Amino acid sequence: MRFCCTTSPEAVSHYLDGLQASGVPSYGIFNPALELVAIGQFGENDSAGHELEVGLSVLAPYRRQRLAAALLQRAASYARSRGFQALVVHCLTDNTPMISLARRLGMQIEMLRGEADGRLKLRAGTALDYWNEIAYDQAGIVDAVAKRWKLAMQAGLGGPVPAKDPKP
Repeated sequence: MRFCCTTSPEAVSHYLDGLQASGVPSYGIFNPALELVAIGQFGENDSAGHELEVGLSVLAPYRRQRLAAALLQRAASYARSRGFQALVVHCLTDNTPMISLARRLGMQIEMLRGEADGRLKLRAGTALDYWNEIAYDQAGIVDAVAKRWKLAMQAGLGGPVPAKDPKP
């Protein structure tokens, strides 16, 4: 629903490759087979108030596992540590899961002509927010290395290489 229609994994990969070149920050969640299953994209909104717009995508089998909420929390940490004053999400009004998530996280929702905008005012960043950003990045690196190591060991020992999560 991030793209307002069903989109193939190849199309999403092509889209993300283009964003990487443009410098738009993206954070992903990978399953044990290192397949991208959820992504959050952050972009500075040009409106007053120094806002960070967040786009979220979660593959259907992985929804309702709090991955989108984790990505929104990651976005809030990213935003606070960089001096943003608010998080913003934009979606269609029929994207009930996104609107519900935004409301659960305390966002104010405005709906107009089939579109919904959510906005969450952020507190000012603290030194702890900066340290959390460093810790988040380091934890992501450790997680990726551990998953790659496990896959390499399984492949080297002739064991099965997981294609999907054991519990999607």
